[in-house]
Amino acid sequence: MELIRVSEMLKTMEMKGEDGLPIPWSASIIKANIKENTGGVRFKVNDVVLVGGSTSNSSVRDQNKHGNYTRNFRSIHNNEIRQFHPLLVEEFNGMRVVL
Repeated sequence: MELIRVSEMLKTMEMKGEDGLPIPWSASIIKANIKENTGGVRFKVNDVVLVGGSTSNSSVRDQNKHGNYTRNFRSIHNNEIRQFHPLLVEEFNGMRVVL
């Protein structure tokens, strides 16, 4: 299996196509919630795009995403927005994620 570094993964997640729209990606992520002391469950996402961030026109409150190193993604199928921690991504577009 090919390997990809977290920094390269994040750059790829932010890429846009020729039409200026974000390019969808897929990932396998481990859930974690420190406040509720839960986690460890793996889930897969397909056809999602990164939302928010420093270059976004999003009106959604930032909640210190970069300070907490978390990001939001949106499904292109149902517009559901979820949060994830990049260091908890196991696979990205079929590649194993490494530090």
